[in-house]
Amino acid sequence: MLETTDTLLKGLAEGNENRWARFYRDYAPLMEQTLTKRGISHADAEEAIQDTLLELVKIMPTYKYDKARKGAFHSLLFKIAQNKAVDRMRKAKANAEKIARFAAEPVMPSEEDWRRETFNIALRRVFADPLVGEASKIAFRRHVQQGESAETVAAELGITTNNLYQIKNRLKQRIADEVRAIMRDSLDGN
Repeated sequence: MLETTDTLLKGLAEGNENRWARFYRDYAPLMEQTLTKRGISHADAEEAIQDTLLELVKIMPTYKYDKARKGAFHSLLFKIAQNKAVDRMRKAKANAEKIARFAAEPVMPSEEDWRRETFNIALRRVFADPLVGEASKIAFRRHVQQGESAETVAAELGITTNNLYQIKNRLKQRIADEVRAIMRDSLDGN
């Protein structure tokens, strides 16, 4: 599950551009996915996310994070996003029944969405490492993510099947390590 750390929240409160960039990189895809699953267009979801970020810029300097209230920041974040989406829907004169249904039900990503997004963050971090070669990324994407056969991918990339399995196992281990680091950081509050 994607957790928000004390360090990230402190950086947001201080207006740290790197923390805001990390926050956007890690949370915007999940916010968009969560909103669009509820029937909001991608364009309206992106606008709602931008409006949410503007609202967060205003409130973060005075926001007090309470570790005892697990999920409180996520609830706040997604409630703001939900309200901003509702505002967008109203501005677009959307169907009143759709607005009422959307506004009445809490908007939170599922546990599966949290796990998937944590994996995606770990994958992006591993693939951003300059030590991970482009051929390894292609091999992993095609064989592991797209499900192409090892023989086909290896042949087209000019490597042995054994090399492909080594790449797959090495990257899966690095991604698993990164997921654990994300989880550890969220538990440690770093």
